[in-house]
Amino acid sequence: MTQLYDRILGSLYTASMGDALGAPTETMSAPEILHYYGGRVEFFVDGAVNPAFHNARVGEISDDTSQLYEMAQAVLDSGGRLTPAHVAEGMLRWSEKYPRYYPTCAGPTTKAVIQELKQGGDPVAVGKFRGIGMPERGCSNGAAMHVAPAGLIHPGDPAGALETAITMTKVTHGTQIGYASACAVACAVAQALSPERDVYAVLRSALYGAREGERRGMAEGTPAPGASVYSRLRKAIEIVYDCDSMEQAERRLDQRLGGDSSMAAPAVSVAIGLFAAADGDPIKTIVSAANVGGDTDTIACIAGAIAGAYSGFSALPERWRSFFDRANPEIRWEPLARGLTETALLMR
Repeated sequence: MTQLYDRILGSLYTASMGDALGAPTETMSAPEILHYYGGRVEFFVDGAVNPAFHNARVGEISDDTSQLYEMAQAVLDSGGRLTPAHVAEGMLRWSEKYPRYYPTCAGPTTKAVIQELKQGGDPVAVGKFRGIGMPERGCSNGAAMHVAPAGLIHPGDPAGALETAITMTKVTHGTQIGYASACAVACAVAQALSPERDVYAVLRSALYGAREGERRGMAEGTPAPGASVYSRLRKAIEIVYDCDSMEQAERRLDQRLGGDSSMAAPAVSVAIGLFAAADGDPIKTIVSAANVGGDTDTIACIAGAIAGAYSGFSALPERWRSFFDRANPEIRWEPLARGLTETALLMR
């Protein structure tokens, strides 16, 4: 239980530290990051030069972590037996608790879904609806950025993580792209918690999640146009293992797969690729994600959730943990991590 708690706490911490580290570079290209910050961002910095930073404190979280927090709470409220109603309640709670982030920072899918839930819409019907003229709906990266708790309560059980991830995703991103991206992340997190884990096994679980999530999304959700998440993820892994350095991996992933990383397929494939390039090291992973360019806070949050589960809280340098805690006094992951650990043990 102590080891599992350390890994779960590590996932939550590293995801939120990645979010805070990547927030100042969000929307920037890699060359712009070098220009405006005088080099690579390798610790928490003031993002005042970036309008997307929203005047946050140095090291402060963004909407990514706040959604992750509420989804973790929804999992605990359900006793690990998550339903669409629990997810809808969590999303509505998020919109009410964080006026700084909602509606200003909400992604296109999340914003539309919450509006419809507030009007009394059925959670699953709302998640499946795309409408005409909203090609990004159901395909953006909101589900992937907050899905980690679905993996945290299923250590070493990607199949169980996949089912919980689908329940969490069908309320917001009910397309094959939304399902595949969220399931890839949840399955990677679940495998990263296994005592028999290695980076290769985590990548195989991510591919399993992408493949099965895509299949289930086509059958149960609303098919959306776009490239296969599974195919993109396979390409990301191929790219990384043909690189000689983290910086080279960043550039090639961004150039070949990055694109609009506010969308799920590029964000997830780049995030998991960077986890592989860093060989699971949590700090290397989130630093690389913060410098890759694009939707860096979300990429770093996703990659950090996997790397933190793989390495654990005890692997995080004290300097990083203490700075993050001072910058975010309202975030206390320990009670949620304890609850998720107890839930995970009961779910076995």
